[in-house]
Amino acid sequence: MKNRFRIFLLGLLSLTAGTLFADTFDAVVDWNRRVEVGFGMSGQVKAVEVRPGDAVAAGAVLVSLDTVLLEIAVNKALNTKAISEAEMERQLALVEREQTLYDEGALSAVQLEQVELDLSRTEFAYNDAQLEHRRVRHLLELATLTAPFDAWVVDSDFMPGQFVHHQADSPVLMTLAERGRYVAEAEIDGAAVERLNRSPDIKIRLGDKTFEAVQSRIGLEPIGDGKEGQRYLLSVHFETDDLIRPGTSCTVLAP
Repeated sequence: MKNRFRIFLLGLLSLTAGTLFADTFDAVVDWNRRVEVGFGMSGQVKAVEVRPGDAVAAGAVLVSLDTVLLEIAVNKALNTKAISEAEMERQLALVEREQTLYDEGALSAVQLEQVELDLSRTEFAYNDAQLEHRRVRHLLELATLTAPFDAWVVDSDFMPGQFVHHQADSPVLMTLAERGRYVAEAEIDGAAVERLNRSPDIKIRLGDKTFEAVQSRIGLEPIGDGKEGQRYLLSVHFETDDLIRPGTSCTVLAP
């Protein structure tokens, strides 16, 4: 009796295990995002803060250009802006005074129009000074290359002292890959597409670790034909702080 119960229990466990992961697919890990970043302006590299293989946080400084001339331009634009603002305030006070004289009949309409025209000129000059200050300050910001997200530094062509030209045919770039999120890609057939659409709960097994899927997507168009018909690309996104190199084999588990 006990032997029969053990056989029944083993069969039940086997059946349960089969329903937990009805489908398994061989997959390959790839970066979730991989980008090449470079400067939006030309200049001489002052400092390179990271090397290939480094982990960087979003907003971290990667490379910086020499900014001496830009800092001078910013200060000059700030001075011009201050002078223009003072001139505009002086002209405003003059217009108010001339308007009073005109209301009292001590000033002609032609003279009032002239001071109002001078005020318009000073206002335009002040606006131009503001725009120039914003422009050179933006250039100063462009002289620092920062990480757009938490990333691994995959590759870098930057070296201290080199001159970079952002409009060159082959500009100097740094390659970054998103850190903390990966995608497992597998080829599946049409029958598996239907089953996975009904069972979105998917896991990824990598060695002795299992990860929950954050998001999964099946391509709408076939990527090729196999022995059993057309094949589709299954992309499963998962998260981990570990470094997983692209091309690493894994297994997608579907209930």
